[in-house]
Amino acid sequence: MKKLLSIMFMTAAIAFSSSQVMAQETTDAAPLKKGGPQHEKMKQKFEQRLNLTEKQKEKAKKIHQKGANQMKPIMDKSMALRKEIAEIKKSDLEESAKKEQIEAKFKELRDLHKKAQEIRKQNGQDFEKILTKEQKEELAKMKAEGRKKFEKKHPPRPPFGMFGPDKDGEKGIFPPPPPPKEEK
Repeated sequence: MKKLLSIMFMTAAIAFSSSQVMAQETTDAAPLKKGGPQHEKMKQKFEQRLNLTEKQKEKAKKIHQKGANQMKPIMDKSMALRKEIAEIKKSDLEESAKKEQIEAKFKELRDLHKKAQEIRKQNGQDFEKILTKEQKEELAKMKAEGRKKFEKKHPPRPPFGMFGPDKDGEKGIFPPPPPPKEEK
């Protein structure tokens, strides 16, 4: 009995201390909010690395503001659609009617996503127009570095149907992922 109590006590103590550590870690990390200290630091680092002039910074700010104004209604509509989908899922409708309505809402979401991508792409092109040739080259390097960093943290996904039947109708193990790309 004493052994059981001591094991339970130790388990509780470990669980409590680990939850305290987790809480500590989440409160210590400064969130990356727009206008926050981390955001400002990253913005300054970006501007410094590209060696932007004050005139370029002003133009970039205007481009960013224009894009934000274009994105706001899209993001608001997207949030509203997500809430509508949640409400439909909770409703007492027939499953087929729910599915039909949800699919229609998802189609609207996909259309909004495409519009948002187009706006982001246009903003990127507008920003690149204000850069010099050297700055464009540096931006390309920065994008490549970011891509490498992303790929390092996010390995490629396994192929679709990895557990389903293959071409011959046999269920088999999917092929191993490709080896990591060599750094040059």
